[in-house]
Amino acid sequence: MNDVSALSQPHVRHELQIFLSELQAADPRATWRAERVSGLASGIDQVFHFFFDDNDFDEGAVGVSLLSEVEVRGVAGVKQALEQVLAAVGDADDDAFVGHPLWAGVRQAVEAAELRTVTDPNVR
Repeated sequence: MNDVSALSQPHVRHELQIFLSELQAADPRATWRAERVSGLASGIDQVFHFFFDDNDFDEGAVGVSLLSEVEVRGVAGVKQALEQVLAAVGDADDDAFVGHPLWAGVRQAVEAAELRTVTDPNVR
């Protein structure tokens, strides 16, 4: 599958790309603080809920929110990197996660994931 418009849940993919963009930022805490000021739930807790509680992003996500097995593996790499930081810092706040030396691995995993960008302006 190569066509984003053929996905049954392109909105999940769009949200995934927003989270990946935040995680790739040099310091996502600024974005998370701004979102909280706007009344949104944001931060490392929401990242974990999205990647581990709300979505599987496994083989079953192909055709739903992911285009291929390559993307499944890319997201799995991001999840693995997040789990490594979690194992090191435990149930901690944004600062503990982003400030930990393993955070660089999260950013690298996001870079390696290389999900195509949704270009459909109707996808929100």
